[in-house]
This record gives sequence, C-alpha cells and structure tokens, in this order.
Amino acid sequence: MPSAVRAPLRQDPVLILLAAAGLLVLGGFLLDVGPPRRQILAGWTIAPILDLLQFWLSRRVYRLPGLPLHARRFWQAVAAGGLIFCAGDVTQLVSVVLGPETDEIVFHPAQSVAVMLGVAVVFVVALIQRPDRRWPSRDWNRLLLDTGIVSSSAGVVAWCLMTRPGLAQVGPADYLVAVFGCAVVLCGVFVSVRCGLSGEAPLTPASAVALVASTVLIAVASVMLPESASTGVQMAVLVIPFFVVLAGPRIQELHGVEGLDGLQWWGWASRRRYALLPYAGTVICAVALVIVLAVQGLGVSAWGALAGLLVNVALVVARQVVALTENNRLLGEIRNREQRLTSLLEHSSEIISIASANGDFQYVSPAVERILGHPVASVMGRCALDILHRQDRARLQDELDRLYGTPGAELTYQGRYRHADGSWRWLEVVSVNLTDKRGIGGVVCNSRDVTESRELHERLSYQAGHDELTGLANRREFTAAMAARAGDVTVLLIDLNGFKQINDTYGHAAGDGILRHVAGLLRSCAGPGDVPARLGGDEFAVLAGGDAAAGERLAGRLRAALRAPAEAGGRPLRVGASIGVATGPAAEPDQLLNAADLRMYEEKQQTRAYTS
Repeated sequence: MPSAVRAPLRQDPVLILLAAAGLLVLGGFLLDVGPPRRQILAGWTIAPILDLLQFWLSRRVYRLPGLPLHARRFWQAVAAGGLIFCAGDVTQLVSVVLGPETDEIVFHPAQSVAVMLGVAVVFVVALIQRPDRRWPSRDWNRLLLDTGIVSSSAGVVAWCLMTRPGLAQVGPADYLVAVFGCAVVLCGVFVSVRCGLSGEAPLTPASAVALVASTVLIAVASVMLPESASTGVQMAVLVIPFFVVLAGPRIQELHGVEGLDGLQWWGWASRRRYALLPYAGTVICAVALVIVLAVQGLGVSAWGALAGLLVNVALVVARQVVALTENNRLLGEIRNREQRLTSLLEHSSEIISIASANGDFQYVSPAVERILGHPVASVMGRCALDILHRQDRARLQDELDRLYGTPGAELTYQGRYRHADGSWRWLEVVSVNLTDKRGIGGVVCNSRDVTESRELHERLSYQAGHDELTGLANRREFTAAMAARAGDVTVLLIDLNGFKQINDTYGHAAGDGILRHVAGLLRSCAGPGDVPARLGGDEFAVLAGGDAAAGERLAGRLRAALRAPAEAGGRPLRVGASIGVATGPAAEPDQLLNAADLRMYEEKQQTRAYTS
C-alpha cells in the first residue's frame, strides 16, 4: 500500500476510536475485571452494537459512487452479514439474561446458526462473483484449479489444528463446527487467491486482511481455545474479532474505488507466467500429514489430512494436464508464427536486418541476396557500414553514431550500398535502435531498393532543367543558376543568323543538326564554371563570371568557332550569330538579360549571316 494511503489510515479518527475501544475491552477481559457472569453479559452486550456498526460501515461502502458492481454486491453481503450476526448475538444476550445463573459460556443454537449463516452469505456472494472482464474458458479452468490447490492445503492445515489432541472431547455438533471452520478457511483462501490471480477484487488488500483475519478467528476460536482458559480470555477471543472486522469497511471507505486490483495482493508472484504457490500447497499437505502421523498416529486428524492430500494431488495432476495442453497449444501457435514469419522474410522484397551496437550483422533476411547479390552466410558477422558508400558514410556519420549509440533512436536515410558485382544500389533504410529490448538486442533496419526510383527522379529532374535536343540547360535552369550566383555575372545572349532559311531549305533534321553543333561549340568555348543554355528556338545564352573582359573574349571565341561550316544532313552549312554581352549584379537578372538582348540586336542589325 503506498505511503500516500497509509498516512490517512493512521490519522483516521474512526480507526483510532476502534483501536482504543478494542484495547480497552481486551484489557478488561484479560485482567478478569468483575465476576465471570458480568464479563459474559458485557461481552454479549458489546457484540450486537459492533454488529450494527458493521452494517452501518458496510452500507457506507456499497453506496460509494463509482464502485464496481462486483464490489458493491460484496459489501452489500457484508452489511447483510452484520444484521444476521446482530440477530444471533441479541438472541444469545437474551438467553444469558433470562437463562439460569452460570459462569460458563454456553452458545445458544440460534447464535451458532446466525454466525454460520452470516459468514456463508459473505463467502457465497464472494465465490459466485465473476470478474467484470470476460476470460477465456482455459484461463478460468487454470484459475479454479490453482485456487482449489491452495484452498485444499489451507483446509488440511485448518483441520489438523482443529482436531489436534488436548482439546475437549467433541461430539457431532463440535465436529460440525470444526468442518465449518475448515470451510471458512478454505473459502477465505480460495477467494483471496482467485482475486490475486484474476486481477479483480471487491476490496483492497488492507481491507481484506481485516475481514479474513476476523472471520478465521471467529471460526476457529471455539475449537482451538482450551477449556481451562478463564472466562475473560474466552470472551476476549470471541469479542475482539468484532472490532477487527469493523476496520475492513472503514479502510475500504477511505480507499474509495481505488486499489480494487487483485494483482496488488500477490505482488511479483502474480506477474509471472507460472506460480509456485499452488505446488507449495501440496508440500504443505504432505508435511502436515507426516507431522500428524508422527505425533498422533492414524486417527481423525491423519485421515482428514490424507483425504486433503489426495484431493490436492488430484488437483495438481489436473493442473499439469491443463498446463501441458496449454503448452502444446502455445507451441503449435509458435510454430505457425515461425512458419509465417519465415515465409514473409523469404519472399519479402525488402532487406530486414539486425545489427549489434558496433554495426555487425546479427541477422539478415534472404532478400539481401536478391537485392545486393550477397549470400546471407557471407554477410553475417560483417559490419553493415562496410558496404555503405564512403561518401554516404561520411555524410551520415554523426547520425549513424547517434543511432547505434542511443537506445530508442530512429533514423531514416538513403545511401549507396555495394552490390556483389561491384555496382552500387541505392537503399532507403528505416532503422531503430532496440539494443535495450530483450530478445532483439540490436539495431533493426528495414531496407528497400530505391535505385530505379532514384534514377527516375534524377532523370526527371534533369529533363525538367535541360533542353531535350541539345542537352543544354533550359531557360528555367538558366534563371535558377543566375539566382544562385552572388556578386557580378556576365550574360551572353546568342541568336543564330540564317537558321530559319536552313530549316526551311534543308528540313528540320538539318536544323536540329545545326542546333546540336552550336550547343557543342558553346560547351567547348565556355569555362568550367560557366552555364551554357538554350533559351528556346535558335536563341542561346551563356552565364559566365563577373569579369566583363573575360565575357568579351568568350564572345570572340564563339564568333570564331561559328565561322567554320557545320556538317548537317551530309552537307556543310554555315550559320552566323549575333551575340550580346552584359555584365552586372546577379541579383538583377531581368536588367542583365534586357541589356544583353539590346546589344545582341544592335549587332544583328550590323551583320548578316551567310549560309551555303
């Protein structure tokens, strides 16, 4: 129970008052204050009052808002039990007052029946309650067998204690009480274990301790208490459980609807797939039988212990059969899952791999051979980064270090991986570091081949920025190149002279040949950092550095190169060109292009192109 809950329990005035009253009554009885008859009258006067308090406190609990249905019914049964106890204790008090003078405790039959009936009501309601959530039948069978094993062992121990030697001679009625006491112990253990294993309980662990302890005390006190005990001691044993039981509903009221989790009852043991508690019950039964045989010989206690042991062993055997059946079912499911997983991995189009923290492959799916040409055996144990392209590895080094060094880190990247034939394949890798996960302990990577999509993307990107006929940059790419420059640049605009006549006279094939010829001249004359482009039709351009003189020299080289005839359509053809040169800030592309365009037309008016 958390410390946040303990403080209110220690400071609760009702619990403090109950504890003080209980200690006061206990002290009075143990000190034998007053004659025996007066002690008997005092005890049976206190009992009905405590029974009514049980009803009142339990009623407050089951009326709490938000209380689950199974818990509400349980506390209604506890409240009803308080009224039944009260009826029996009032009958006992009346019989003592009106009966003959006696210094001995004599139980009225109605009182004994009321005790049994009240306890039975509570435990019957607790036993028939099913958890709110639905459970598979196999889980219910396992739960019932486990609780049955533990309960039978508890019943054996209770029987041995209640029939031990040294007690008074017992008759049929006393044996009935002993059997009832065993049943109470058995039911209490059964309900407790079931709540712990099922994960749902009608009360908190602290409240359950108070109720179970008081019930067991009431059930076994009459048979375990020696007849030689004083009247005060006997009354103390009978009355004190009433104070203990009152703590249960009060604690539950303080807790409210929180803590109704049976898993808290058994802590770590309930979180395991297997439980040693049921099998420990068999050992307890066997030890109890051995002790009884050694001390008492073959008697009532021994026969009861033997019967309990046989029942316990039968339940254990049934539990083992259920466990083996469940294991076979689980093994079948595991085999089916393994087969499905193996089939998925073998036919997957992606490489699934697990690498250790230092990058060595611990597992690689068969797809690695289809995608990269490497057999699985040749890849296992190798470092995953060894087949990654050196440039990509340098680019991703910091992110890869974080991925492999940080549990839970994730990284998605694209890189080139070496194929077995020496070529490179682009892979998109989605990876997550699961080195802290039990059963994995590595970096899980899911890699798919994106080589074709990368090539298609690059091809489309190239086509979007280049002229299809000449391979030069188009107007869009030329404009983007100007925007990316800083400082001054030089722009050369070239317009072919006589191209239309060639195109009309010799056809489009000859015209296309002229355009490709001019594009080749631009590439050969332009510098390494220059950008030659075809802006459209017979109009070309070159983006050069900010040196105006260098731009004029480039224009001169182009004019000289264009004087030579071009081979187009199997015949030499000559084409001229008008070139306009402008130098200025790259941040003003429109002004530069306009200036170059004006100078180009000035030159066109001064020259004439000749073709042959």
